[in-house]
Amino acid sequence: MSHELRTPLTAIMGYSELLRLEADIGGNAECVNDIDRILGASQHLLNLINSVLDLSKIEAGRMPLHMMSFSVPDLINDIVNAIQPTIAQRHNVLTVQLDPLVPTMYADPTKVRQSLFNLLGNAAKFTHNGHIRLQVGLNECSGKSWVTLAVHDTGIGIAPDQLSHLFKEFTQANNVTEQHGGTGLGLVISQRLCALMGGDIAVQSEVGRGSTFTIRLPARPEPTESQ
Repeated sequence: MSHELRTPLTAIMGYSELLRLEADIGGNAECVNDIDRILGASQHLLNLINSVLDLSKIEAGRMPLHMMSFSVPDLINDIVNAIQPTIAQRHNVLTVQLDPLVPTMYADPTKVRQSLFNLLGNAAKFTHNGHIRLQVGLNECSGKSWVTLAVHDTGIGIAPDQLSHLFKEFTQANNVTEQHGGTGLGLVISQRLCALMGGDIAVQSEVGRGSTFTIRLPARPEPTESQ
């Protein structure tokens, strides 16, 4: 199914990029604009297909995990560098607070990156001329150490009656899909990926004042019975 969905879309995007290049060289600005719309719609569809396939794999219990110890500062640095253009696009400022007590953590780095990147992308999407803060810390709870990655923003916030719908498929708070785009699957996938790694995502929000999404993951691997 993955191959059948992606192959024709890849062809559409590839030929559209060739047409755009030809139109750009020929100075046909009207065609360039039209082709950009095709590429934009195709990218949105590809994102949707990828999200649906990811969700399907999670629900079927076929999402592979590659758990390992890795450097938290290195991961955060990579994510910040990648998300910075999106942050700046809406004239936001991103700051990072990284607790030196969190040099490493044990998880699937790709899944952590995907989840945190999604939270930062959402913060950038719903904040304009504001401030976004990524805070990474270490907490003790019930005898276990947890790494927390909290994304605070000064954006539009979420109404209390919408909070319960945030982690449901194809739901987007405040009915802003048309204005801001999105598939309504990002938070669902992020939450389920964190659950697969033994963690969760919590949210606090106030309309007009912003939101805080917090990923909580075990800092160390769970001991096995033999241990």
